[in-house]
Amino acid sequence: MKREVLALGISVLLGFAYAKECEYYKIQKGDTLTGIAKKKGVSVEDILSHNKHLDPNRVKVGEKICIPTGYVKSVRAKTKEYDYYVVERGGRLEHVAKRLGLPVKELEELNPKYKGAWLEKGTKVKVPKGVLKAEQTKEATTRAKQDYDYYVMQKGGKLEHVAKRLGVPLKELEALNPEYKGKFLSKGTKVKVPKGEEKEEKKVAEESYDFYTVERGAKLEHISKKLGISLKTLEKLNPEYKGVWLKKGTRVKIPKGTAKSEEIPGGKTKVSYVKHRVRRGETISSIAEKYGVSTKEVMRVNHLKSKKLHVGMVLKIPVSAVAKEEKTPKLGEKNTASIPEERQAPPTEIKVSKGSIPMPVDGKVVKSTRGVDIITNCGEAVRSVDDGKVIYSGDDLQAYGNMVIIEHGDFISLYAYNSKNMVKRGETVSKGQQIATAGTKNNSGECMLHFELRTKDGVPLDPTEYLRNAQ
Repeated sequence: MKREVLALGISVLLGFAYAKECEYYKIQKGDTLTGIAKKKGVSVEDILSHNKHLDPNRVKVGEKICIPTGYVKSVRAKTKEYDYYVVERGGRLEHVAKRLGLPVKELEELNPKYKGAWLEKGTKVKVPKGVLKAEQTKEATTRAKQDYDYYVMQKGGKLEHVAKRLGVPLKELEALNPEYKGKFLSKGTKVKVPKGEEKEEKKVAEESYDFYTVERGAKLEHISKKLGISLKTLEKLNPEYKGVWLKKGTRVKIPKGTAKSEEIPGGKTKVSYVKHRVRRGETISSIAEKYGVSTKEVMRVNHLKSKKLHVGMVLKIPVSAVAKEEKTPKLGEKNTASIPEERQAPPTEIKVSKGSIPMPVDGKVVKSTRGVDIITNCGEAVRSVDDGKVIYSGDDLQAYGNMVIIEHGDFISLYAYNSKNMVKRGETVSKGQQIATAGTKNNSGECMLHFELRTKDGVPLDPTEYLRNAQ
């Protein structure tokens, strides 16, 4: 008798315990146990264990069933039946509970160490398995649309290129597009960017840049020399084209106003040339490479139908060759750029009296391998020795640093080691006009100007014979 009473008491107590752990749900039309379990964040087995009368294959509309809550959740916590929710903007368990529609006590039970604590961005919080529902995904998608714009890749590249183009930190783009980190993105790929950046990029592009259309294929180096724009400037504006051969018709960003200075009436481009006498063993390809132009360009300007050359043949080369950087000097060699041997001919007389050209800068003249070095003070004004037109202004030739080349009526003058160039390609300058400020030789700390004179054909002249008061 006592045993029966004891058993009955235990049953009643268990009944009360389970009753407190139930949330009753009224079955709706179209419901299944699997759907109900998913909706409530429990398993089908949990529901069946608390509703012994249920047929797992058939449920009755209108019937109320027990959905286990606390008991099963406690068991779930012990058996690690939970997912992780990653905190996005910092907060407390209360905020997470409100966002996911969960009781705070339930989250505190799963995350006792976070009770009352501030959760930093990125903190992983345990939540009941199945709670991260489609509603949350929908909310996240909506939020993403509100917080981000999409940038469409125009010509392929990486997130680094997008970051440079838009001025957005790379880490920020990688956080928004983790799936694209380190990958090459093809044309048309949509990349998430902070809201407003894509529009700002278009606005800046429209206001600050013109577009130069490549005519016969080239690299940014060639365009840099042709337009007298720093290579670094072009690479910054066109990171996706760095080191890439550009086909005819490619549109390249250039600083606003540069394209106009290249044009003359009739829509043609004005180009100057130097002459090259073919030596034994040279090919049209090696000559083109030496001057930084394409083989097709050399053939076109010289009206050649084949690549066959003969020794002594004279070719016309675009004047950009004057600024062509030769091979990097080997250790032990002087750190100066070399002029192609074919232009190191005996001095040619020019229609200027010797000793009549003014000093480009005040200082002491010292002869160098080619031209002269004028020792002066850093920041001293560098002036044009005669009226003329700037045919090059840039820093592409490493050995010469910032350099300006001016074409005069009967000769060409070159000014290098400048700390700053003050004129651009295409500008007309007057005799005595400041064109640059003196800098240092290859960052050596020695303040000086490197100065050269050449004939219109590019043949070097001895400046000491023509400079007035050369010391």
